Amino acid sequence: MSKGFFKISSTLFSLIFMVCQAPVFAQKPSAQLVVSGTVLLNEKTAPDYKVLLTALKTTWKLKADSINISDKTLVFNINGGTTVMLAYLEYPAAPDELGAAARLSWLWKTASEETSKHQAQLVISVIGPSNRSLDLHKIFTQTAAAALETTNSPGLFMDAQYLVLSSGYYLAAARNMVQNQSIPLYCWVYFGRPGAGNGFTFGLPEFGLVEMEIANSLHSESEVHATLYDAAMAVIKYNTSLADGQTLSTEEGAKSVVHLVQSSYLEDKKVLRLDY
Repeated sequence: MSKGFFKISSTLFSLIFMVCQAPVFAQKPSAQLVVSGTVLLNEKTAPDYKVLLTALKTTWKLKADSINISDKTLVFNINGGTTVMLAYLEYPAAPDELGAAARLSWLWKTASEETSKHQAQLVISVIGPSNRSLDLHKIFTQTAAAALETTNSPGLFMDAQYLVLSSGYYLAAARNMVQNQSIPLYCWVYFGRPGAGNGFTFGLPEFGLVEMEIANSLHSESEVHATLYDAAMAVIKYNTSLADGQTLSTEEGAKSVVHLVQSSYLEDKKVLRLDY
C-alpha cells in the first residue's frame, strides 16, 4: 500500500506553506501538522460557506474566528493556534487513489459505486502544532461533518490513511464525538483485515505513533481486529509511544508485548507487532 497525495490548488498550497512556516507567538515554533481530507461532491457547486459556518457553530460546537471567505475558499482560525482551510475544486478526486481506497473499504461496501459518481471536491486542511494531533483531528472531524451536512456528498476521502467513509457513517460518528466526547477512531485510522489471525493499522503516524499489526495469531479475525482497535485507541488517547519489548495496556485491561519488526503488510515500514 502506498501513500497518495491530494491534487490541491496552488493558492491552497501557498496558504498551507505560509501557515506552517509562521512562528507561534515569540516562542520557539513547534513542528506543524496538517490533517487533510476531501469531501466528495456530487455536483459542481461551490459550498455556501456562510451556511457551513453556521452549522459548524450550532451543530458541531466549533466557533470560527478571523474568517476569510472567497468564492472558492474559506480560511478561519480556532483558539489554540489552529488554522482551518477549505478549498472547492471543480474536478473529481484522483480516481486511482480514491478507487484503491474504495476497494479496500469494508465499512462502506458500496463505496466504489457511490464515489465514482462525484464531480467535484472540497479539500479540508487543519494546520496546527504537531503535539496537538488529537485536537487537530477532532477539529477536522467537526469541520468535515459541517461540510457533509451542508453539501450534496456521498462521503469523505482521506488518502493518507486510505479511508473512504460514507456521509451517513461519518456524521453519526462525528455527532457521537461532539455529544459524548467519544473518539471516532474509524474516521482517522484504517484497520486492515487480510484474513483470520492477521490485522494491521494504517494511519497512526499521523499521530506521531508507529503502526501496529498482529500476524499469524490463533485467534479469530474479529478477535484480532478488536485487539488492534483497543490497542490503537489506547496509544492515541494517551499519546503513548512504545519501544521494542514494552508492554501495551488497554483500558479493557488487556496486555500485549510489542516488538518492532518489518511489517508483513505495509511495504518498507517498521511496525509494532503485538504478541496475541
